[in-house]
Amino acid sequence: MYKILAKELSKTYGSKTVLDNTSFTVEKGHKVSITGISGRGKTTLLRIIAGIVPPDKGNISFDGEVFNWQSAKHIRKQIAYLPQGVELMADNGKELAVLLGIDAESAVAIMQELKLERAALFQSFADLSGGEKQRLLLSLILSLNRPILLLDEPTSALDMKSTEALMDLIWGREDLTVVSTSHSTLWNSKCHKIIEL
Repeated sequence: MYKILAKELSKTYGSKTVLDNTSFTVEKGHKVSITGISGRGKTTLLRIIAGIVPPDKGNISFDGEVFNWQSAKHIRKQIAYLPQGVELMADNGKELAVLLGIDAESAVAIMQELKLERAALFQSFADLSGGEKQRLLLSLILSLNRPILLLDEPTSALDMKSTEALMDLIWGREDLTVVSTSHSTLWNSKCHKIIEL
């Protein structure tokens, strides 16, 4: 488990400031949601935490270790990140598992908890519904067993039953630190903290 500390983060794209002196703490094992209207920098903030986008000012630290070029390799191994609308370099879940270095069968138990049949692992992503694809990707990313999970709108394609199954799974992992963006009232209602941008 890792404690995340964001200190005075700022990020500007052209003339638009999306983050301005943003600071917060995520305690180990807590589930936290970043909320706010579109364009407020929710996804940018997730990408900064993941080390994909550098802040213009401020820093992120994990258990006191500042995320920089020296610590990046070590810290990234602790993080699993699932963006929205990700371009996949694979045709199906089995192929993606190979690319991620996961034993695909290790994802099956998670898939079943998310009410998804094992057969979905071998179906083309193009043949899956949005909700099936989202649950499959969540199953694979959870199979990485990283202590920090970053999720961009994890319930956007899920119905109520699937959302509840995902929440039961994630909240059941007390050692898992989760930072998400979400517009889901149900998801946000269970989070330990809301970060409003």
